[in-house]
Amino acid sequence: MTDDEARLQRDAVFGVGRVVSVEGRRVRIAVDKLKNSSHLLYKGNIVRNVAVGSYVKIAKGFNELVAVVDGERVEEDRGASKDYRRPTDALRRALDVSLIGYLENGEFRRGVREMPLLDNECFILSEKEFEAIHTFVHDGEEALPLGTLAMEPTQPVNIGVNGIFASHVGIFGNTGSGKSYTLAKLYHELFAQFGGEPGFAQRSQFVLIDFNGEYVNNRDDVPSSSVIAKRDLKAEYRLSTRRTDGDRLPLPKSAVHDPTFWNILLDATEKTQAPFVNRVLKSEYWEELIDDGGDLMAAITNLFISATHNTDPSVDRRLPINFLEQIATCLGGATSDGFKALIEEVNNNLDFRSGQSNSFYWKATAEYANAANPAWDASMRTKFGAVTQDFTSITDVDLVRFKLVMQFYRDIIHGYANREHIGPLIKRLDERIDSIKRLIVVSDDLFVSKPLTVVSLRDVNLDMRKVLPMILCKHLYETKKAAPRASDGYLNLIIDEAHNILSFESARESEAWRDYRLETFEEIVKEGRKFGVFLTIASQRPHDISPTIISQLHNYFLHRLVNDLDIRAVERAVAYLDGVSFESLPILPTGVCILAGVSAQVPVMLKVGEMAPEYEPDSRTMSVTEVWSTPRPNPRNNVASQPVGDEEPPF
Repeated sequence: MTDDEARLQRDAVFGVGRVVSVEGRRVRIAVDKLKNSSHLLYKGNIVRNVAVGSYVKIAKGFNELVAVVDGERVEEDRGASKDYRRPTDALRRALDVSLIGYLENGEFRRGVREMPLLDNECFILSEKEFEAIHTFVHDGEEALPLGTLAMEPTQPVNIGVNGIFASHVGIFGNTGSGKSYTLAKLYHELFAQFGGEPGFAQRSQFVLIDFNGEYVNNRDDVPSSSVIAKRDLKAEYRLSTRRTDGDRLPLPKSAVHDPTFWNILLDATEKTQAPFVNRVLKSEYWEELIDDGGDLMAAITNLFISATHNTDPSVDRRLPINFLEQIATCLGGATSDGFKALIEEVNNNLDFRSGQSNSFYWKATAEYANAANPAWDASMRTKFGAVTQDFTSITDVDLVRFKLVMQFYRDIIHGYANREHIGPLIKRLDERIDSIKRLIVVSDDLFVSKPLTVVSLRDVNLDMRKVLPMILCKHLYETKKAAPRASDGYLNLIIDEAHNILSFESARESEAWRDYRLETFEEIVKEGRKFGVFLTIASQRPHDISPTIISQLHNYFLHRLVNDLDIRAVERAVAYLDGVSFESLPILPTGVCILAGVSAQVPVMLKVGEMAPEYEPDSRTMSVTEVWSTPRPNPRNNVASQPVGDEEPPF
């Protein structure tokens, strides 16, 4: 058989019909009546016939256009013979297709270059043509295997490294749909392929913000667990506000002393408290006094004396005492015995006399009892001057607190500020300072010592879960942005459960701080690629995330989404996704997602490949029957038993 005869035979088998209507990208094809079966036979092989979601080739002269089948219908065939014997003979099958690209020199090109003509022939794609459409890796480019086509398990899906990792990525899906597994699979394949490259470890940073502790190595059933990557490529920070022995995130002094950090952390009001924090932290007045303990002690003495001279009957009688106690709290374990003794002495002897005098007095001394006495100031300076206190050992976090406390009491004592305005800020500072000290440590050491850094926020309280990731991401972005050349390094910020910090609506924060939080990440997603900074977000509620961030992503992995608001949020952002893909989002099985974006020439339904158990994230749904059928082990003898007598119940 000659080549022409083989081609004619192939065209006769693979031909499905002709174009009968062209309306922009929408084309209608009349299917030949002999091609209405679900499969065709060609050279002993079974070929799947056209159906919704499959592809067809439209031959326009020497050009080969490719379209995807959006739907099919049955319509009347007006050209059918009137002598038909069956009612179905007067009907024909028609396909509604949309143009998506064309074939050129055996390669698929995305986009519409030409429109078909009426009566152009249409064909089923050959195996090579089908592979060409689903080949997302250019010649000479490194490829990563992700899985297979959900509808064609024999067709592997590989993506180009540059196409996916030099872009912003969004992974969306309801809980239990497999989005955490997809995220782990994506980066596991990258580290498995490039982890041994010297430049990869030296010039790349992947920072994963893990809200639920799914990506740290904490699985008991797999002792050698290394979620995503091997241990030599991965560093973990398990932060906790519950314990004092948890990991602490190293941040430079500039990040810790950033007024924005404290404004957001302390919920500072925009009109009064935020300007106070900005003014204090941008000033070096108190830091200069710390270097000389005598000068700082003299300043404390003067503030104390000024507080005792206040004769306002509405004055807080414990104001001078609270002032000294707050200083001791800031010093912590560095408080000297002499300073402690001074506080105790003041607490026991200083009192306020109401009535005609309205003044503080010293109960233990009759001669200089009244603060209005000219000898009062000298007496207080003598008491304070006898105290030796070293202030240089105060840590950076406590230094911020110390500066805010000192300035607060200075403004209150001198009447520069209203205590009712700034007081709530200091109270929140007292409540949250311990959490800060449990989470961060001021250090200029390299934050990312390994290519992958996982920051687990599972045991972090709600107040810090929003602030800390934002400060960390902003610090890393600003550092990378200030680098001499963006090509010298690569930074990828991976945020799992991104709705926790990228939510567009939040009733727990003011509008100003919400805007600042979103603007930080919106700048990264808009301008980050210019500096080698890229963002990967995973979320079960895309509707909650800022539309600006969603629309700026380049690649999407869409798992099952059942909420209409979430589907519409994705639909507005992914304009090139076909209607069939959108309609299938609510019914996608676990582990199957729709891959769409610049790295994929056409949207495909991807079945994510499996990983070895030690690399899987800890996101599995529990088996309730297995849990209920297994008794809790007795910690006393390590055998299963029910609680007896005074033993604590299981819950």
